[in-house]
Amino acid sequence: MKNRLISIIMCMMLGALLLGCSGGNDSSSEKADSGEEQESSEEQTIDKDFSIQMTDSYTFSDPEDLEFNQRFVLVGDESCKLLSDMSNMGYTASKIYLILYAQDGAAVGEYQYFVTPDEVSAAELADFYTSQGQQITQAENVIYAYSEADKIQATIVTFASMDTISDETPEAYIEMMKSFNGLVEYE
Repeated sequence: MKNRLISIIMCMMLGALLLGCSGGNDSSSEKADSGEEQESSEEQTIDKDFSIQMTDSYTFSDPEDLEFNQRFVLVGDESCKLLSDMSNMGYTASKIYLILYAQDGAAVGEYQYFVTPDEVSAAELADFYTSQGQQITQAENVIYAYSEADKIQATIVTFASMDTISDETPEAYIEMMKSFNGLVEYE
C-alpha cells in the first residue's frame, strides 16, 4: 500500500512538473542565465548565445526561433526532491534542467531535461512520461519535453488559480519549482 501511495504521489508530481508538455520541438536548445526582473520599460538585453553542456556529447542552446527577454534556468541533482521521488519509483536520473523563457512578463516556452546514466534508463523514463500522455524526445541518455507559450502559460494560470503559486507570473512559477521540487538556480 505504501509503494502504491508513493507511486500515485510521484505520478501527480511528475504530471504537475510536465503539465502541458505535449508539444514537441526538435530544436534542441538551452541557455542558462538567471532571470532578472525587468526594472524599466526598456527591453532587457539578454545573451542569446549561452549554452549548457549536459553530457560529454549533448549541449543545449537557446532556440533560435523563440523571442524572449527573460530566461530562468533551474537545475537539480539526485538529492533534489523530484529526482529522489523518481528514484523511489524505479526511474533513474542524475540531473534535471528546467529552462523557462518569458517575453514581457509572460511565459513563452519551457524545456525540461532529464539526464540519465545511460540510454536504457532514458528510454524507461521516456516510456513512463509517454504513458502519462507527454511527448518526449530522447537523445542518447538525455530526454526532454517542450511546452509552448500557450501550454506553459496555462500551467501557470492553473497553479495560480489553485493558490499553488502567488500570482500568474513566470517568477512565481519558478519560485514554486524551487521550493516544491528542490531545484536551484543554475550558475
